[in-house]
Amino acid sequence: MTKQAEVTDKVVHLDYAELRDTIFRNCKMVYSGGQPPALENVTITECKFVFEGPALNTSSMMALLCHTGDANLVVKGMLGLSNWGPLNGEEQ
Repeated sequence: MTKQAEVTDKVVHLDYAELRDTIFRNCKMVYSGGQPPALENVTITECKFVFEGPALNTSSMMALLCHTGDANLVVKGMLGLSNWGPLNGEEQ
């Protein structure tokens, strides 16, 4: 495996990004709803994720559904895990 470069204390825009062989530490990871990034040999440590624009709208809707309904169903739906068992050992 290739040695990872290190990026610290930076703002990283994730939309359409191709990120490889990098450790991101204490960065602000910004996603605005475009094409998700391609990640290869990437480590993300102690970073803050910020959602803007359409991504913020989607995350706000998911949070609303989690607070008013079944959080397991929302998370499974977001991740395409419809055939998986309960999350966190919860009963269905």
